[in-house]
Amino acid sequence: MGTSYDPHFLDDRHPVFMPRLLGDTAKGSLAGGAVFDFCHFAIVMSEQTKFAIFSAACVDKSRAVPVARDNTSWHFDERMGMENQVGPEYYAENDYDRGHLTRRKDVCWGDMQEARQANYDSFCYANISLQHHNFNTEIWNCLEDWVLERVGTSKLIVITGPIHKASDEEYCGARGKPGCAVKVPFGFWKSVFYMNAEQQLTCLSFLIRQSAERSKNHCEYDRLVTYQVPLDTITKEAQLQFEESLYEINPLVSKLSATIPVFDQPGPGIKRILQPADIELGPN
Repeated sequence: MGTSYDPHFLDDRHPVFMPRLLGDTAKGSLAGGAVFDFCHFAIVMSEQTKFAIFSAACVDKSRAVPVARDNTSWHFDERMGMENQVGPEYYAENDYDRGHLTRRKDVCWGDMQEARQANYDSFCYANISLQHHNFNTEIWNCLEDWVLERVGTSKLIVITGPIHKASDEEYCGARGKPGCAVKVPFGFWKSVFYMNAEQQLTCLSFLIRQSAERSKNHCEYDRLVTYQVPLDTITKEAQLQFEESLYEINPLVSKLSATIPVFDQPGPGIKRILQPADIELGPN
């Protein structure tokens, strides 16, 4: 059976270790920030929010296996406890999708047994978050597809998680009562690591703000505030510390701003993404 997250997946000389939890993220983590292994990905969970802090996946498009999607694989992870995962009642009779953090099709690779196990694992509620329908089915998928289009490589490491703000709206389901302490994430972040044409490790990082507005265009970014950012911005927004060497390989590092970006008024080092060509790859 396929392994879980492998920091040496891209290259033995260029490991990508999972980030370390900081501040309130660390304090609110489940089981002291324990890593829960799945097929081709791993999750670190928040006991406070009941969503993943991040999900880290190894992706090999050259070994992709088509596995049919079905709606019978949704499940809780017994290791974490049902009480620490946001369940199906929060996604019923509303505009919220059960949005995958690690994408289902990204981990469906290897032999058929591996791919089927990874497919099933991706439907765990620990890998799911409250995502507005247009965000989940359109923008979220478009971003990673656009990255793949630009980088032209088959092997990626993708680390993804929600962004929470003090002002996040509590949502207890269509029939739930206030006081559940489950809140709709303000947005999401994604960091993609890959080996470029010169066999140098490269990192692309993005922040996407959620919006309930409907988009008429399948990949329209105008209504959802979407930015390419330095990896340091992910540290500030999500309270996660990556290996020091990873901060220097981001193509936006030379434009790094010391301030936390305001999403609607980005500062230096923050680049808005409207189309694939806007993604800055840095030198190849």
